[in-house]
Amino acid sequence: MANLNLEVISVNGVVFKGECNMAVVPSVEGDIGVMYGHESLITKLREGQITVYDDKQNVVKQIDVSGGFAEMHAAETLSILVD
Repeated sequence: MANLNLEVISVNGVVFKGECNMAVVPSVEGDIGVMYGHESLITKLREGQITVYDDKQNVVKQIDVSGGFAEMHAAETLSILVD
């Protein structure tokens, strides 16, 4: 299975950039798990934590956020702008 390209950017610069199997983001409508091939979306983030997983479902990174926006595009790229 193909990996998801993930980029998390804050006002201070790039927080995470790389491939992962899945990212779970805290949207205002609830947590959303995003994998390669997910439908396109743009969502506002609430305060919470972005969790990044590898292909064995191990947590690679956890990023605390106070808000922001996430955009899934091109079926393989998730871009997240965080506060």
